[in-house]
Amino acid sequence: MQTVSIYKNPFTYVFYALVIFYILVYGPYGLEDGDNGTVFSISWSMYNGVFPYRDFVYIKPPMSPYFHSLPLYISEEFAYLFNRMFYYVQVFGYSLILSHLACKVFSIKRRDIVYFIGIVGALISIHNYPPMPWNTIDGVFFSVIGMYFLFQDKKTWWKLLLAAFFVSLGVLCKQSFYFFPVFITLYLLFTKQFRTTGWFIGFGLLFAASFLGVLHLNGALDLFFEQMFSFTSGSSFWRTGFHTYYMALKTNFLLVAGILIAIGLLKKVLPHNMVYIVVQFAIAGFLIYLFVNEDPFHTVKKSIIQTLFVFAVLFSIWSARGDKSYWFLLLMLSLGWCASISNGFNTPIDVSTPIVFAIFVYVFSRSTFSFRKATGFIVIAIYVMTFYIGYQNIYMDSDRKELTYDMGKVYPQLATIQSDQETYEKYAELKELSAQQTNYTVLPSVTLAHYLTETVNPIGIDWVFNHHIADQIEEYVAKLEDQNVTVLLENDFETSVNNYEKESLLTLYVRDHWELVETHDYFRIYRQR
Repeated sequence: MQTVSIYKNPFTYVFYALVIFYILVYGPYGLEDGDNGTVFSISWSMYNGVFPYRDFVYIKPPMSPYFHSLPLYISEEFAYLFNRMFYYVQVFGYSLILSHLACKVFSIKRRDIVYFIGIVGALISIHNYPPMPWNTIDGVFFSVIGMYFLFQDKKTWWKLLLAAFFVSLGVLCKQSFYFFPVFITLYLLFTKQFRTTGWFIGFGLLFAASFLGVLHLNGALDLFFEQMFSFTSGSSFWRTGFHTYYMALKTNFLLVAGILIAIGLLKKVLPHNMVYIVVQFAIAGFLIYLFVNEDPFHTVKKSIIQTLFVFAVLFSIWSARGDKSYWFLLLMLSLGWCASISNGFNTPIDVSTPIVFAIFVYVFSRSTFSFRKATGFIVIAIYVMTFYIGYQNIYMDSDRKELTYDMGKVYPQLATIQSDQETYEKYAELKELSAQQTNYTVLPSVTLAHYLTETVNPIGIDWVFNHHIADQIEEYVAKLEDQNVTVLLENDFETSVNNYEKESLLTLYVRDHWELVETHDYFRIYRQR
């Protein structure tokens, strides 16, 4: 009986096996001083009673660091490791939910297709990033859970309450998700679900008022609005939300248009399953080319994903003339667009399921869906191999073959995490120097420093880009001086790819105006003159 069940829907088992596979095989690799700890470092400060906006500058909504602080209440030692592994659960989880909802709306009843699309969407969404707590992933995660409750067949008040609650949590992860409740409301109105719209808006306003009330009671309401929009501007929104797609389309239009024309011609002479495999080989081949020939930090940003997104939107709009189901596909694509509005990583790749689904329904006829399991296994293998190649160059770290140093030997909180020799030696030096201090911070980054050394950052923030502290340079100079803080300044900040000499004036101030006390291999120690 069990054998029959596995044969009937093998993708169910492949899905959960891949979650475990990614946790074990890719979860340990990659540790850099900025992104890997930026959210969790704020979680650590909040866990220690520091309130955002009031006690330190925070330029994003607070849900992500609060959410990732929850494991700290269970185990301080393993909280960061748990959050790294949970990243894979989040991405695979929301990819499967989106696939389930899309297949439901499009009346695709085959469970194997639901899991297959969920798998491919997750594999592309994860691409070659190291696992880490991240605002964008959290925003998608909570928004998708909200969509799950919102689009249940029987809409009871408590399901709509949960839908509004989780969508609100998504909104509170990152400013770009402010748009998503608007898109949901427009979709509900367009599909004439007026009662659902009323409940959704009402509950949403209730949660918004509750959040603002908490800020007001903690004396942080005005500071929240001041800091929230200190780093966002109309030009930034236009550049990351629209111009980047225009440039991607301009660059890749002929390539993708050629592929689409080829698909149309191939569908006339080849079985749809064969056409689908050819399409996936084309996409994967392009990604592999980028992985091999480009700087890994820019690989996916310059990839074909944005162009595929634009074509998926155009395809959905065109198809929606005769089939209103495609308006739901547009709603899913709008979530990908919200996730893409970022000055650091402006691509919809973090939520790829809508693109994967659009390509699927384009190739296959909805009336038959003669999708074969063998096709699914071939496509999954293509993307597993694609991102195996991508993972040979870890984001902002050394090549994977050099990540052989067990960071758990330096700090138990980093057990199982593998990095390179330089990172290992740097963190070993941090451990030695920090033990000699009673009140210190690290500039300009090493975002996990205070969590690892079990101290509380006296200035509240561990990555002092100008925009991260809302350009309040003088205020943070005062924080350092009033609290008589010792600064461990990274030796290589002047040559960093992050351009700290321009982007971290607080670091420059300490270097130029404080007294250099000691110089070591990776850090210089500064104190006030």
